[in-house]
Formats: sequence, structure tokens, C-alpha cells
Amino acid sequence: MKKRAISLFASMLLLTLTACSQKVLQEPPNNSGSQSIQSNLENALQTPTKNTTQSEINNMSQYYFYTANEDESSVSAVNVATMQTTASIPVGKGPHNVQVTPDRNFVFVVENKSNTVSAIDTKTNKITKTIKVREGPKHIIFSKDSKTAYVTVTEMAETGEMSGSDKKGNVYVVDIATGTVKNKIPVGKMPHGLRMSPDGKNLYVANSNSNDISVIDLSSNKVIKTIKVGKKPAQVAVTPDNKQVFVTIGDENRVDVIDTSTMSVKKSIPVGKTPVQDFVTPDGKFIYVANTGSDSISVIKTETLDVAATIAAGSKAHGVAISKDGKYVFVTNAGSGNVTVVDAKSNVVIATVAVGKGPRGITVCD
Repeated sequence: MKKRAISLFASMLLLTLTACSQKVLQEPPNNSGSQSIQSNLENALQTPTKNTTQSEINNMSQYYFYTANEDESSVSAVNVATMQTTASIPVGKGPHNVQVTPDRNFVFVVENKSNTVSAIDTKTNKITKTIKVREGPKHIIFSKDSKTAYVTVTEMAETGEMSGSDKKGNVYVVDIATGTVKNKIPVGKMPHGLRMSPDGKNLYVANSNSNDISVIDLSSNKVIKTIKVGKKPAQVAVTPDNKQVFVTIGDENRVDVIDTSTMSVKKSIPVGKTPVQDFVTPDGKFIYVANTGSDSISVIKTETLDVAATIAAGSKAHGVAISKDGKYVFVTNAGSGNVTVVDAKSNVVIATVAVGKGPRGITVCD
């Protein structure tokens, strides 16, 4: 049964799934593996997509996602066409976040307990460089030319210290070629997730202990605005038109929406319990939110600013990534050690893929 499921998966990923009600919580995926995948395959195969080309199939064989497995200090590389882990890469202690560079040459992993970030070559899945930073690095993103990395660093060594400290953190500006820290930008307390505006001009940084968002002007590497939000912001998602920023608010079970024309919160949207990461679809129409406290995924419609669907995930849903074509959503489940794969058109769970222990961050290399 398992072999049959794997052999059919490349075709399944290129199919259009039957739409179902977006207001109903989907049944949790069966973590037993091949049975749940086989069941989804049989349903998906009822509505094949026309004009599938060999080129598309070949492209999918080179399409991977990577997870940061914090509880076992590894990164899993998963081939999307087969939904099999092709590499388990040993990394530094406490890998919390992973992110592919825009040129797709490297996946960087943020090693929270080693106070380092390491570069994994996507051609070999080998670490080629490790860069030392200060205590408590969390997330990383890159300039559009893949030459500069921006890393949130809490400057705090222990989890207990992080939960109550008033110490401010920094965003480290790193030259990727040389591996040197070029600058440190002071932000709020315990900076966590960060994302860049679509025009590459600003960074938005979620400061979990000061309950605000730092807006950094990248031409000067200075904070130009601090926006108050709810308690324990964790991550931000910026719409492609640069008009809205969606902030997960972990302690209040909501997402705050920032209007970039006023740089203020215009609405708060209730979601599941303890939302952590969020991600915007390439067309800007939806935000997918991982709710770690309710083991679910909230789907927010950006036009109406309401929840259009709620999808069951695995235990302690955490990280979110979306394929470049917008077809598939990948959510890590830190408690169950797997990734929930969602068809974005129907919001149906089509697979549950085992990875390493305690996966948090996730990135798609496609």
C-alpha cells in the first residue's frame, strides 16, 4: 500500500481537487502514514487535470521543502513529488527556522541554542558555512539579490530569561559571501519573526516581549516606526501589494492587521489558539495561520478580513510555507513530528509527511 501511494503521488500533486465547504473544520489527518495518503489519492484521482506536461512532472522532482527539527538538531529535506525525506542533515543545536535564499542556492538554518546560522548548499545538502551571532537567534530572511541576510537575535540565552526579560534585541545584518556581521539594528524586546516588504525597502519585525512591530528602513538600516500590537506577536506576513501586514498575536488568539498607509492596526481577526507563523499566498488573496494551541490552520481572506476556512493540522502546528505557484500549503507540526500538506484550492489535507522531531520552521525550494 505504501509503495503504491508513493508511486502515485507525483500524479496526485498535479490534480485539481474537488472543492469542499470552507467553513467546516476538516477531519484531522491520519498520522499512520500510507493509509491517509492512499485515501486522499483515491479522492483526488476522480478529477484529473488536463494538459499535464512532462516538463511539469520533471520540475516537481526538483521541488523540495526543508524543515528545522528543533528537538533533534537536524534539517529534513523532502522531495515533494514523492513526499519522501531525501536527506536528514545534522546541524547546530536547537534549529528553529529555515529559509531558502532567493537564488535558491542555499537554505539557511538558524541554530537557536548554538547561537549560529548555517548555510546548506541545496545541490549537495551539505553545510558550507556557519556564522556566529549572539544569544538566541530566531528567524532569517534575505535581500532580493541573496547577498545580505537579516537575523533576529534576542540577545538572551535561556527560555526563562526570554519570557520575562526587558532587554532589547537586534536584527543582525550579515554579508553572506564573507559570513561577517556588517551591522546590528536595535529593535524591540525578544524579536522573533520578520519579513521584507515586496519592494525590498522595509523590514517588519515582530517583537514578542514588547508587543510591537519594528519597521526598518533598509536604505539606512534604522527603525522608522514602532507599531503597537497585541500580546506576544510572533510573525508577520506582508501582502504583495504592500498595503497590509498580518501579525500573529499568540497570547490573544488573533491576527492584527496593519494598514501600511497609516502604519497602525485597523482590525483584529480571531483565529485558533496561540497562532505562531503565518504566510501569504502569492496572489495575496489569503493568509494561512498555524495555531499551535488548537492544532489547526486558519485561512484569512485578505479582501474581507475574515476567516474563510479552518483546517485540522497535526499536534502543535507551528511553521507555514507555500509553494511558489500557490497550489500547496505546508505546515509543520512540532508535537507530532510531521508536516501537513494542504491543497490551497480546496483547503483539503492531501498528505501528512513524517520529518524529524519537533519541526518548527519550514521553507520551500521550488
